Amino acid sequence: MKMRLLVSLLLLGPIAFAQIGKRTKVQGTKCSLIPPPGFVVAPTFSGFQNTENGASIMVNELEAPYQSLADGFTAEALKTKGMTLINKETIDFNHSKATLIHVTQPANGNIYMKQMFIFGFETGAVLVNGTYPEASKEIEGIVKEALLTTIYDASQKDNPLEAATFTIDIKDTDFKLIKYMSGSLIYSTDGKLPTEKPTLIVGNSISKFSSEDLKKYSEDRLRKLPGGEQSVFNEVNEIQIDGLKGYEIVANGKSKEGKPQLIYQVMLYNSTSDYYIVVGQANEEFDKNLLIYRRVAKTFKRK
Repeated sequence: MKMRLLVSLLLLGPIAFAQIGKRTKVQGTKCSLIPPPGFVVAPTFSGFQNTENGASIMVNELEAPYQSLADGFTAEALKTKGMTLINKETIDFNHSKATLIHVTQPANGNIYMKQMFIFGFETGAVLVNGTYPEASKEIEGIVKEALLTTIYDASQKDNPLEAATFTIDIKDTDFKLIKYMSGSLIYSTDGKLPTEKPTLIVGNSISKFSSEDLKKYSEDRLRKLPGGEQSVFNEVNEIQIDGLKGYEIVANGKSKEGKPQLIYQVMLYNSTSDYYIVVGQANEEFDKNLLIYRRVAKTFKRK
């Protein structure tokens, strides 16, 4: 099914809450919300963060019908992602329906609470994630209030290239920018997602990594990609781009349909336990696309 970005939420208006704050645009999106006290604009993703308690609010615009997206968040589906469902409810939101989901999820040796707020229409949806450590459970109420102040405004500028913390050069390629999501620029050669055509994703880490074995961390990261579980590594090379050292991996994987797939990944690490990642996946013309992926990866630069 051909998906389109949300175009029908322009009439949404704010809801009055006890929380008082300034409405702030969410970079790289057409959304705005009122962040809780102590939350500031996040530098590496679309949303806000509180570095003191490790909490965050992330906004993603998805090209999926609201109802099918909401229905897909079942206890069984969430469990496959390492999440435990606590509560799921449908609420009235700006003369329409929306869904609130509350889960817990372990990460980096801690337990995190996550509230997911979903609203939209048949043509698309907005997913807002509010995440905080279980030890900071007292902020649960103000995070929920902030999620419910989210507004989508189709007239709001959402230049994804301005939101990204890096640049790449895709000139002389067929790649077209689709969107900026979760700190990543997403491209495909036909400008569609999902697609069977070659794709390219360039992004930055949202949280710190703790591994000292960067080669193994890079290999494990590739295996978590769609089609990467049973991948066969053809090359694992040390690489340096924009003054950052890392690893380049070329692998053969499988698409969802079981077709042979080229997987190309570069991970670059800095001294503050953050990383940048370039991922190319193609089901066709492996040699040609590998050359393109390598050429584009070498143009990566931090802003």
